[in-house]
Amino acid sequence: MYLPINNICHSRINGPGNRLVIWVQGCKFNCKGCFNPETHPYTKEHLVDVVDLVKMINEDKSIEGITISGGEPLDYPNQMQLLLTGIEKRITSILYSGYHFKDVISNKALLNVVKLADLSIIGRYASSLPHPYYGKKFILTSGRIDINYFKPKQIVEYVINKETITKTGIFKNNIINNLKSNKI
Repeated sequence: MYLPINNICHSRINGPGNRLVIWVQGCKFNCKGCFNPETHPYTKEHLVDVVDLVKMINEDKSIEGITISGGEPLDYPNQMQLLLTGIEKRITSILYSGYHFKDVISNKALLNVVKLADLSIIGRYASSLPHPYYGKKFILTSGRIDINYFKPKQIVEYVINKETITKTGIFKNNIINNLKSNKI
């Protein structure tokens, strides 16, 4: 079973501890002001076998957990279920989704995925709100994630690999615009 991936990198701000962040490719919501518009198009590029992804995650002893973002992870419920059931118990999981809470709880496949994640942050991004977490539902299914980590704050991280520079975190749109104008 394959999952289209936009990017995978280590991060310390996409949840508590050192995490592997997985951005899936494809999102139908196209929320205005989305932090990751490059993840919206549905493509068949960069398909990753979920079994291989699970193996890579489990072999990475440097991580405390994974954070799954996108794009829209819940557009791939079978792949997400395989991923979340395959990771070792030592690894915590956080899932971001733009689906509305009522849509998640009324769809058995989506609800099953949310139940597997330690924390799911559900709801559309609204650029009109002062912080990206406002208007979201936090679904905590275990005591393994400290919810206080997610108190509204603004923080930016740059992850530099040989081929890419990934900007991640939570920041205001005016900060994004200032960063876009700077050369790296």
